[in-house]
Amino acid sequence: MGSRGPEVEDSANDIHVLVTGFGPFRDHAVNPSYLIASSLPPTLPSSSRPGVHIHPHPTPIDVAYKIVRAAIPRLLFPTPEPAFDIVVNLGLAAKGKFYALECLAHRDGYKSEDMAGETAEGDRFWEEEYGAPEILKTGFAGEDVLKRWKRGLTDEDVRLSSDAGRYLCDFIYYAGLVEYWRRDPEGHLPVVFLHVPGGNEEEDLERGRRVTLELIGALVDSRMAK
Repeated sequence: MGSRGPEVEDSANDIHVLVTGFGPFRDHAVNPSYLIASSLPPTLPSSSRPGVHIHPHPTPIDVAYKIVRAAIPRLLFPTPEPAFDIVVNLGLAAKGKFYALECLAHRDGYKSEDMAGETAEGDRFWEEEYGAPEILKTGFAGEDVLKRWKRGLTDEDVRLSSDAGRYLCDFIYYAGLVEYWRRDPEGHLPVVFLHVPGGNEEEDLERGRRVTLELIGALVDSRMAK
């Protein structure tokens, strides 16, 4: 696979997971999605899985359509081979009270202004350049992942969702999915998006880390069960 930054000792069966989070968003000067992503441990401990290496993106992703579209292809495919086995994008659901694993992303309909004051309304790049469909779905089986995810989170509200919001969360999700899809339309699309509730207190972040780690474990286990 492609470059992932600092080299780590691993075997051919090890799994590498990219985790991203966003930067400032409207009245949220510090985005909890990046605080969670950037504070994850480097590995996922388990005796029943191959090594799982977690690679937080070193900087928050700007809440801007043009920046996301330019950055994601280089991040996921710095060479012809993918740099990561699984991609987990985190984003803030400012009014959310639960954790939502988004099942699909939209190509069009981005009418809301980003932090640069721009929209992606009417943009047809993905359609014209790649012939990409209006909706792309993650390659993971949502119900199977949810079942495995809940096993370790009996005290947390975690759900599946089919509405990522038609804003940067939806946009970055589609941007990642389409990079895999355009290389192999019938292949597995190993990208997911997790909406996290607001809250920057340490208790909130610890909950977010735990939920994210349990999700990564569920994704790996679901993938291995196929």
